[in-house]
Amino acid sequence: MNLRILGVYREVEFSPGKVGADRAILDAVLAHLRATGAQTSALDAASFVASTPPVADLVLAMCQGGPALSRLAATAESGALVVNSALAIRNCYRDLLGAGLTNARVPTPEGALIQTAQPFDWRALRTLELSAPMYVKRGDLHALAPDDVQRVEGLEQLEATLIRFARRGIGRAYVQQEVSGVVVKFYGVGTGDEYFSAVAPEGFRLHDGLRHDLQGAGGVAAAALGLEVWGGDAIFDTDRFAIVDFNDWPSFERVREVAAPVIARRCLTLMRSHPAATLPAK
Repeated sequence: MNLRILGVYREVEFSPGKVGADRAILDAVLAHLRATGAQTSALDAASFVASTPPVADLVLAMCQGGPALSRLAATAESGALVVNSALAIRNCYRDLLGAGLTNARVPTPEGALIQTAQPFDWRALRTLELSAPMYVKRGDLHALAPDDVQRVEGLEQLEATLIRFARRGIGRAYVQQEVSGVVVKFYGVGTGDEYFSAVAPEGFRLHDGLRHDLQGAGGVAAAALGLEVWGGDAIFDTDRFAIVDFNDWPSFERVREVAAPVIARRCLTLMRSHPAATLPAK
């Protein structure tokens, strides 16, 4: 096989507390692809951006920063298959994610973007119950620091939190209605039929019906966002759930050994149908 594969690691600043785990899943997938005879290599995101355009048929991308996404888009335009694509990764930024999940019609709490500069335009939050608990999240990337997600109760706390965000240089916030329940982490590949796993905390039983519903919702959300490798968080309350976060290529830390070969197979399947395919059809 003469397939050339490049992995691009996630930027350290976008991987708080997860640098080793993020690298480990990408390395594991590359190892499985290498075992098929592919030529594999890996770069950090800064080197990927600074280097000459890489010669690769397939790029496995965990990077999230703007410069790296621009290079990913250019690499795809030159003919390479990119998993996940630059657009799909960008769709997981908070300013697009909430609307993406809502438009996909998956269970998700009410939420909206608001500018952190005063005076506040509370009309942006008209679908939320402002007297009830909410989470305020930075409105661009996922949480990069503990202060990037704050729980508030009522308008006074909300206003104070937005002011603090503005002082930190965060221009927009995503305000999401709180839902109570148990946090379940989930991971998927492709439509979710190729691979899906839900990891619940000890003592919480996720029965088959709810797991099936979460798998279906995750697959629908992933398709709407354009993701092939994905995961997220859902809050379960007895017989219902809400997806509160969705991620491009998570670390799969708890299920890495099982997920890595499935991701590798999915990439090869996609490569076979890619216009620049160098693999024989099965």
